[in-house]
Amino acid sequence: MIEENRKREYLIPALIVVIMIYGIFAITSAVAGDTYHRGYPFRQLIWDLLAMFFMYLTVKLSRNILRDIALVLYLLSILLLVFVLFKGPSVGGSRRWIDLGAVSFQPSELAKLSLIVLLPILLSNPKLKNILLSIILTIVPMVLVVREPDLGTTVLLGFIWFSIFVASKVPLKWIIVLIIVIALVIPVFYMFGLKSYQRKRIEAFLNPEEYSMSAAYNVIQSIHAIGSGGLFGKGYMKGTANLLDFVPVEYSDFIVAVIGEELGFLGVLGLIVLYSSLIFRFRSIYTYIVDEYWKLVIIGVGATFFFHVAENLLMCVGWAPVTGIPLPFVSYGGSSALIFGIMIGLVMKAYAVSQIGREVK
Repeated sequence: MIEENRKREYLIPALIVVIMIYGIFAITSAVAGDTYHRGYPFRQLIWDLLAMFFMYLTVKLSRNILRDIALVLYLLSILLLVFVLFKGPSVGGSRRWIDLGAVSFQPSELAKLSLIVLLPILLSNPKLKNILLSIILTIVPMVLVVREPDLGTTVLLGFIWFSIFVASKVPLKWIIVLIIVIALVIPVFYMFGLKSYQRKRIEAFLNPEEYSMSAAYNVIQSIHAIGSGGLFGKGYMKGTANLLDFVPVEYSDFIVAVIGEELGFLGVLGLIVLYSSLIFRFRSIYTYIVDEYWKLVIIGVGATFFFHVAENLLMCVGWAPVTGIPLPFVSYGGSSALIFGIMIGLVMKAYAVSQIGREVK
């Protein structure tokens, strides 16, 4: 018998540290001259350190414990999502946060994590009963999150389920049926499931010129900032659009606009290379895994990171609707950093328990 944590992963935490450093520098520039937000870089550093701590704590936990608490995490996330709808503070017309005094917590972040550890339990044995139960368990948090409202996270929760479902050993005919159902549901959801401002964001994405002074204004400013950076950028902390506050929510949603303006195309490309290396490492570890549960956990984590990175980058250049999806470990945010840290810990745990020519405890 060999203890399950003997196999250790070093590349992933190294990549995460580099991305975190990238983020701290970007946030520092984003809030330069902003008295109200000047403490954000230091606060983000604390969150990043906590994320690293929870990442390694996740690796140290027994793999059986992680599976056993999956349902508890899910139920807790549902309770918190219900609580935030009734008791959460209203910010910009949305109720997404639980105020804990010095910090705030976003329950939808926990919902992502709970689905990643719970759905593989069901879909590692994709019988019809398990598939239907997995759909119900996914729809419940989706309905609660879209009520906040938070369209981006709602879509992400569905994407997590879809990714794990397709990666499971489900028959191809069921996947085809699912795609047809989704195609039929999308127009109905667009007409009756979205708020008017959410529909305007999608319309602004399709026709930005018509909404240049309203729903598309933020994106247009982001595009101008990134375009003005050219290949090499204007220099760190020398971005005029950033420093003059033309770029909205530049420390969070539109952090890529700051990077693109100041570090240019090469700066953004460097960030893409880091994320691509991380996701390719996920794929490499996936090939080591024998246990179907852990294979699907990696799929869930990989799908989450891919969605966050792709949506945020494309949103900032006008190639995707604005949803407020943060860039992992780069955008300012405590809840997201902690949950991303735990997700990374799950991938490292999967590698630790991978069975390659040895018996695992």
